Amino acid sequence: MKIFAIRDASIAKDRDLAWLLYYPAADEFHIEICDGVDEWEAPLLISSFVKRGKKSLDSDSSRLWAELRIIPPDRQNLGMILRDNGLDSYDPFRLLVLAGGRCAQDDCFLVPLREDNMPEELEKRLQRTIQSFLPSQNHIKTDSGDVLFFFRDGMIRRLSGAELFSETSLHQKQRERLSLYRNSFSEISLAAGGHGVRLGEKVFLSADELRNKGMLLPLTKGDFRSYIESNVIDTATAAELLHCTRQNIQDLVRRGKLHPVLTLKNNFLFLRDDILK
Repeated sequence: MKIFAIRDASIAKDRDLAWLLYYPAADEFHIEICDGVDEWEAPLLISSFVKRGKKSLDSDSSRLWAELRIIPPDRQNLGMILRDNGLDSYDPFRLLVLAGGRCAQDDCFLVPLREDNMPEELEKRLQRTIQSFLPSQNHIKTDSGDVLFFFRDGMIRRLSGAELFSETSLHQKQRERLSLYRNSFSEISLAAGGHGVRLGEKVFLSADELRNKGMLLPLTKGDFRSYIESNVIDTATAAELLHCTRQNIQDLVRRGKLHPVLTLKNNFLFLRDDILK
């Protein structure tokens, strides 16, 4: 993760207005708005989120803000610019860093921050992000079943599909997108860094929005870990409990007599209770 403070030279060169985070593996940008920033201080585009009381930008808006400060790929003399800056190919992130995040629209610029010395406010924000969700950490396809969200600070919330896809918490543009695309998608995916989830490709719910939806569960991630350690067993242990061979276990799975919770390349994972039953 790369972290930058967004500052405005016309306001105060040492005051953070927002933070830009970049996740190289996913090639995703994310912007967090600092507490106390009003819509008149906030940079263009970011100010519209401040006006709505938001602290986070969705992935698409964060990328748009960054791309407005990058030389476009169709620039006529792009090859010369790349060579002059020691670049072999078009790299939006490196171009953003080389330009210091400056553009002609405002007086904003970027200041690199170290991950091990980030502002306390940002560090607290990152602890409130989503670590994973069930039934799948990467994506699920549902618009009716319950979903468990695990947050990095230990909070666990359960949301029904109806609550997750509810239009009441979305602003007008998101409601229009959801109405247009609802019949063609029900996939939920986690944004880089766990700052929120995407409903299909067009709608984004931030981690803070999800923390205020659904039901708070009086459990911790440690409770789930303890349950897994005590109740999930592999093929060898299942064979030992049933006094049979691994081949017998594989045959029982093939005939639908046993139902693994996870199928690996050369192994199965089962709930102990299912095996004993």
